[in-house]
Amino acid sequence: MNNSILTSKKKKLAMLCAAVSVSSCSVWGAEDVDKDIEIISVVGHKLTELSESNNGGALGNRTILDTPFSVDVISLEDMEIRQVNTLDNLFSREASVSVDGSAYSAFGNTIRVRGLALDYTQSFKVNGMSINSFSGELPYEAFEQVTLMKGATGFMYGMAAPGGVVNYVTKKAKSDTVSVDAGVRSDSVLSTHIDASSRMGDDDEYGLRVNLVKEEGDTYLDDGTIDRNTASVAFDAQVTDSLLWTVDLIYSDRLIENSWTQFDNKMAATDTLPSTVDGSRSIGVDGTFDEYKNFIALSSLSWAINDNWTAKIDYDYSKNETQWVKTLASLLNSDGDLSIGLYEQFFDVDYEQIQATLTGTVMTGGLTHNLVFGVSEQEATTYRNDAGQFGRKKTRGYGTDNLFNPVDIPTYQAALKKDAPMAWKDKQSSFFVSDFISITDQWQALLGVRSNKIEHTPSEYFGSHENYEDTEISPTIALMFKPNLNTTIYASYVESFEGQTSSVGVEYANADELLPPLESSQYELGLKTAGEGWSVTSALFRIERGATLVTNDNFLIQDGVTLYQGLEFSGALEVTEQFSLYGDVMLLNAEYDKTSTDVQGNDVGGTPNYQMSLQTNYNVMSVPGLTLNLGAKYHGKTTLDANNTWELPSYSVFYGGVSYETNIDQHTVTLIGTVDNLFDKQYWAAADSYGGMRIGEPSSYALKVKVDF
Repeated sequence: MNNSILTSKKKKLAMLCAAVSVSSCSVWGAEDVDKDIEIISVVGHKLTELSESNNGGALGNRTILDTPFSVDVISLEDMEIRQVNTLDNLFSREASVSVDGSAYSAFGNTIRVRGLALDYTQSFKVNGMSINSFSGELPYEAFEQVTLMKGATGFMYGMAAPGGVVNYVTKKAKSDTVSVDAGVRSDSVLSTHIDASSRMGDDDEYGLRVNLVKEEGDTYLDDGTIDRNTASVAFDAQVTDSLLWTVDLIYSDRLIENSWTQFDNKMAATDTLPSTVDGSRSIGVDGTFDEYKNFIALSSLSWAINDNWTAKIDYDYSKNETQWVKTLASLLNSDGDLSIGLYEQFFDVDYEQIQATLTGTVMTGGLTHNLVFGVSEQEATTYRNDAGQFGRKKTRGYGTDNLFNPVDIPTYQAALKKDAPMAWKDKQSSFFVSDFISITDQWQALLGVRSNKIEHTPSEYFGSHENYEDTEISPTIALMFKPNLNTTIYASYVESFEGQTSSVGVEYANADELLPPLESSQYELGLKTAGEGWSVTSALFRIERGATLVTNDNFLIQDGVTLYQGLEFSGALEVTEQFSLYGDVMLLNAEYDKTSTDVQGNDVGGTPNYQMSLQTNYNVMSVPGLTLNLGAKYHGKTTLDANNTWELPSYSVFYGGVSYETNIDQHTVTLIGTVDNLFDKQYWAAADSYGGMRIGEPSSYALKVKVDF
């Protein structure tokens, strides 16, 4: 290959990388984003990520170093080496994240960041575009990296809960490769995965990558099973030297039987928390199940108008079809007695979004303006069974159980129907503009504003819903100081707006009522810096958000505000060429304020006061290709409810793994073994902010062999 063709390929691959925000450009030969920042690679995963590209929505694609908000990146190598299959182990090193769901079920709730729950309607993105994530877990085999932008993101992405946004970046085609892996997971879940990639054309202008997954078997829960099928296709075409087209398709079908559940707390205020139980204990009734079918289709067209300006249009369609029969459980006393009910539901969401952006650079006097202009429109249509007529129903008092002495409860026979009517429709239209201003070599400023219009249209079947329409402005401002190329000190302010996209849950007296949108604001002061073999990031933050409370007569209401104030600190250190450390800490004070209820000044339910993680990695010199890793996450004391009646004790969960890479017959073979909850710690964890609890997950193992062809 001559030098001119090679240069052309590098230019085109760099354009593809920038367009889709993929971190592993170096695999394709693209130029590094910032060669002054060293990236430590330990067990294939990057501990210092400041040069990684981040899709910041209205901010455009910027490196982590140049983003004036707290961001964490999990790479493909990291996900593979830790055999990530849940949000819990995906964010096991992230101290700011608490998990509400389980590996094998969820009530649409997933994780909390800085104590704030993410919502399934707006908080999860694929390539920066909105999806409905009611099913909780997406197929990680389809993604190149996962990015968590912590805090309020209203300006960057539009309506969303102020805890943060999780953005999944799809895999893209590289050279002609095929990898096959097979594995087993506790108790006897078997899986196979094929990942095939190819570049075609005279100048490799076309790329195709396909991932296929089959997973099936008995889970670690009593009588639990899983059956999962996943297929993803990523296509890219360099149509001309300046025009890039990408298409991504993802399908996943996930069936869980005898599924896990959480329980609400109906104990008397004088009762103490019951003793913990083994994590494999399931309180799910025979006949319960969760089935999630997800289809995501994305297409992007990027046009490099000239050296300074780029236009891009993105389209996203996603469909989430959920049906379940869940166990509704209430904890009655310290002896572990439970009241058991059932909840049937069919829940179907069609989601569409189209977004157009124009990015470019202009000079005015001595100032450089990096501009982003954009318009976006998205619409979600939700189909849901009404209270019984179409099969959505609750059955209270179906039986009783006990945490310590399981009771034989009759198998439940569901009468679930799929012919659900349209329940409601949510539409969001927005216009945004941002300007990153380079004032001097050391000083930068960010000015941005997004106008959000939301429209809510209810169904005749849900009489408590009303038409709703509103327009809100979400501004942001930031000032950044760079004493050197690898350091950024920043102060930022952003406002966020939560749309009226979901109703009050069935567990409350005002079920299906739609509460007004909440507004929030965030102040953040942060530092990001890296040197040779080390990096440090830290952030002081304050988030003010409207408070949602449960009354004594079990109504979910809004009254006052919640204040979340805290400190985040993380650091990575390459102690030697073989041994590295990564640590993460969050200190959090969350309380209710300006409320007329008797919880004024109380700690916010479900929020830990302190969390910390530590991860070590060691490459064994005497055995080339052998790597060991060990990590732990400390969960501090957590207030369970708004009345602060109960406090969940602190606990630590350890995880570890070993990998061995060798070459057999000119093929790379990798053996990976991991253990989560290494010492089988029993613990209680919060399941929401209103007193809900869940049984901590047990010790579990995963073994995998991977062959690259």
